[in-house]
Amino acid sequence: MKHLHNIVLGLSLIWAAPVAGEEGSVFAPLSLVEHGQVDFLAARETLMMQLLAAADPEGPTRAAVLLDLSELHLAWMMRPEAAGFLAALDNETLTDDAARRHRTLTLALALLEDDAGESGDLGQAVSWSVGWAEGQALRAAAFARLGAADEAARLMPRTVEGLGALSPAIQAAVLPDLLEAALAAEEWDVAQALAAQFPKHAELRDGPAYRFLLARASEVSGDFLMAFEGYVQAAQGRDAFAQRARLALVRMGRETDTLPSEDALSLLKAARWSWGGDALAREGVTLLADIAAEQGETDTALWALHNLKRDASEEEVEALLTRARGIYGAFYAAGAAGEIDLGSFLEGHARISARWRFDPGFVSHAMAVPQRLLDTGMTALAAREFRALREMAETLEGVGANAPDAALLADLRRGEARALLAGGQADAAVDLLSGFADDQGAEAEALLVEALARAGRSDELAALRLRAQDMDLRRSRAVALYETGKWGSARLAFLEMWETHPQQFAFADATRLTLAAYQVGDSETVAQAATAFPSLAELPGWAEIATGLGARPAEEGPLGSDVMRLSMESADRILDAVTKVTDVKESQ
Repeated sequence: MKHLHNIVLGLSLIWAAPVAGEEGSVFAPLSLVEHGQVDFLAARETLMMQLLAAADPEGPTRAAVLLDLSELHLAWMMRPEAAGFLAALDNETLTDDAARRHRTLTLALALLEDDAGESGDLGQAVSWSVGWAEGQALRAAAFARLGAADEAARLMPRTVEGLGALSPAIQAAVLPDLLEAALAAEEWDVAQALAAQFPKHAELRDGPAYRFLLARASEVSGDFLMAFEGYVQAAQGRDAFAQRARLALVRMGRETDTLPSEDALSLLKAARWSWGGDALAREGVTLLADIAAEQGETDTALWALHNLKRDASEEEVEALLTRARGIYGAFYAAGAAGEIDLGSFLEGHARISARWRFDPGFVSHAMAVPQRLLDTGMTALAAREFRALREMAETLEGVGANAPDAALLADLRRGEARALLAGGQADAAVDLLSGFADDQGAEAEALLVEALARAGRSDELAALRLRAQDMDLRRSRAVALYETGKWGSARLAFLEMWETHPQQFAFADATRLTLAAYQVGDSETVAQAATAFPSLAELPGWAEIATGLGARPAEEGPLGSDVMRLSMESADRILDAVTKVTDVKESQ
């Protein structure tokens, strides 16, 4: 349809207009002016009585009355009714004159249609109307609605004269299209003559169409002040020209830097409720999305993008989603950085979630909310929000083209576990992580170790087999077993650490290994540790505990309670000293 006017122009050149005397063989003369000036109700009642009196349903009398009824309603711009009367006729039973009249009325109705898009009805109508003298104004207006400016300009000289063959109602319907075409063609004399016709019609006089077109003429001539005033007046209306005036104000204001972005945004916000459902509304919403994004109006920009998404194509939807993710992603990033106060952050999150929670990119950005809550110390709320996002992500798994995002789910589960641990809910964290830590790497296993230790579930901690080779993770488990008195399991855990990561096996690890080995009667490990770490003997308190551990005969039972207490107190002093020494060494 974009190049339809070129096709029509070619057809116009090929199909020569009928010569005088031949027009009657193609088109029938219409009496639109007469029908448009009579008392409509009285004329309709008379014709309806004649229709009821017509005895033969297929006779010429009934056909003539139906054609009169169609022409009467067309003259008063009641197009659906006019088309209905034509539809009641059977072309095959019509006389030649009646068939020509039927065809001409059908053509007039078609020329009054809006641009029919891909169906091409309006384009066919302008092609079939070549040579119709009475329809010159209708053809010019149809070309204007098709956007065929050159073809409309070619008909401009005969347009004003052609208006005389139309009824007042039809003139009022096509005058805006004709005046706009004349302005586009810079046919100033024709435009002046057409503008002079507007005050003759009550529906056009001082209406949005008239004000808009006069403002458009002022803008074309370079009088932007007059154009601005005209657009402002036209924008007060409620029809398509009022919407066009609003868009023109924004466009002209941005082009000339005379309309602040805040004012443009306010105008477009109001316009979204004033007009909707067509290309003009979509253009307004598109502008609203652009300007709102520029002004940092997150809610408004996202509303506009969501509105545009409803009737967009697949390619357009993907582009709109990308823009939306960029906008709400920036909001969550600012909230995570503390650039938005917590109350406003949570309120904005609630509004965004209402429209975009099912977007595949939403959850990964919205994780900033529970993390901010956790950082603030609101652990219960943070855990609840992490859980809500996780459940949402799990619900979206496999829906449509969404592939399960295992990494995202793992991040959400770990975040919830951290919040539970921070809030003292270690058992809940264990329940959350059990069965999942094996597949989620060292961080999840570390959280599980910490949760088991805090929950006092030492049996489960002892039975836990770590898959990750991370030294810090293994140390955390071993220390947790040691501190809960699981000496045998602690001894094995430290030995595994020593064997797997000998270079990272520290003084504190050796001390705990020695004490755990002593508790289970493993003198061989005690000796091995003492040999491998001779510098332990240089630390304060080591001689005391070494004497107590090394002096016991192999066949003797466990130390007495007093000796054990002294040994453990000495061990604690040694561990404190080892920790300080280790920290110094690591800092160096």
